[in-house]
Amino acid sequence: MIRPVLLLSAGAVAAALAGAARAQIFEASFKPLRQGDEVTAIEVRSVLSGVSGDAPFSLAAPVVYAGVPGIADRVQDLTVTDPQGQVALTATDDPPAPGGFPYFRHWKAQRPVSYPVTIRYRSLVQPAGSRQGPPFGIRPSGGGVSGAGSGFLVIPEHVKGGVSRVQWDLTDMPAGSTGIASFGEGTAQVKGPPARLMQSWYMAGPVGRYPAHGQDHGFSAAWLGSSPFDPAVDAAWSAQLYTFIAKDLRYLQPPPPYRVFMRFLDTPPVGGGTALPNSFMLSQASAPRDPGAVGPRRTLAHEMMHQWTGGIEAPQGVSSWFSEGLNTYLTAVVPKRGGFTSLGDYAAEVNEIAEGYYGVAARTWTAERIAKAGFGDEKIRHVPYNRGALYFADLDARIRAKSGGKRRLEDALQPLFAARQAGQRFDHAAWRAFVVRELGEGADQEFEDRILNGVLFTPVTGVFGPCVTLTPKTYTQDGQTLEGYGFTRQAGVPDSVCKAW
Repeated sequence: MIRPVLLLSAGAVAAALAGAARAQIFEASFKPLRQGDEVTAIEVRSVLSGVSGDAPFSLAAPVVYAGVPGIADRVQDLTVTDPQGQVALTATDDPPAPGGFPYFRHWKAQRPVSYPVTIRYRSLVQPAGSRQGPPFGIRPSGGGVSGAGSGFLVIPEHVKGGVSRVQWDLTDMPAGSTGIASFGEGTAQVKGPPARLMQSWYMAGPVGRYPAHGQDHGFSAAWLGSSPFDPAVDAAWSAQLYTFIAKDLRYLQPPPPYRVFMRFLDTPPVGGGTALPNSFMLSQASAPRDPGAVGPRRTLAHEMMHQWTGGIEAPQGVSSWFSEGLNTYLTAVVPKRGGFTSLGDYAAEVNEIAEGYYGVAARTWTAERIAKAGFGDEKIRHVPYNRGALYFADLDARIRAKSGGKRRLEDALQPLFAARQAGQRFDHAAWRAFVVRELGEGADQEFEDRILNGVLFTPVTGVFGPCVTLTPKTYTQDGQTLEGYGFTRQAGVPDSVCKAW
């Protein structure tokens, strides 16, 4: 589940630590290392202190993380020391997870430790030519380096609270370089266990910035490398959309600070776009600047929307029906309301949703089977995105019809979002109860059939609003004919009605 990271000022952290007898602190310093003009590794030195209890000391790093292979294998010269000297470690790996989903290597201390404990290692960048996947791996570009904490960090896994502090050592980087994380710039602090540092993007080097200093209503962006479009222009567009999303959905008010990271890589894998708490990374191939080019704004909108949709408690992969399905639905609908996308683009987008469901043979696969396929086939992996989007469009149309147009899906979801934000468990049982309250008996079984069991369904009339109509359509995949539906523009409906829906 995506929850906003709680940020603490240096003064607040100092006050909190002064009032605690044995406050747990995890301090980490990141030093990018270069050979020539290119970063080849990040050297990490971290100190864990103030730990109470007798839990055995244990470290962890992913062997594979969301399709990115070999992360733990690229950890070099790992050493752990405490006041008694060096601590010997024993390494074991979890069983591999199907579909490219995360599993971890664990380094366990062979003796009890005393604190503070110092952890040193060097994490190599993900090599060029690796398998394509989300941009979690650390990669060089534009004289700097970027990636997710899950792509290079070795984290103490036996501690569950405290405060973590990150600082950068940029002595081996070009003059004027900056280090930025999702939760702050330069020396930054975050409340929670060290594992929270894995759920952050990191970027260091001679970054471009929007705005040049500070934030635009809580929004900021940073980028590395040669972009075919002007990142500052698309960052300004994203800032305006971020403000509109908050106004339209009325959830998370005021919207929390948000960072967009963009990296432009000279070698594959490129990676696409992926959201983490309060931030996302856009990863593309580098290219010469084209004055007429526009950035991938649908991707920008989709990843920012994750800040509001969040997730649901469910097994890896299975949960994407909600986190990605609801996000895909709202990414089509909300920017259109604000005039950030044209009605022509909107019609094309809902047709892509229809094709991504009805035009894929895996449309009748169970959610569990799709999760096991994982990152091996992008069309299959995206079936829950599109199946979920049609499910939410259908749910929205029925909520509107039942309320005489007074309520929409977003209105119905507000109490669920608020309860989730307050820490209440949000899982499939909570969802079943929700749809029964909204639609009546049988809606819970309908959810299981359509979303979890893969029963092919046809949404009700009115999905995606009055300006498009569901029409039969035949698709072909690998020589197989698939009967389904698409959308056509409804004649006679004013553009203003379509936009406002």
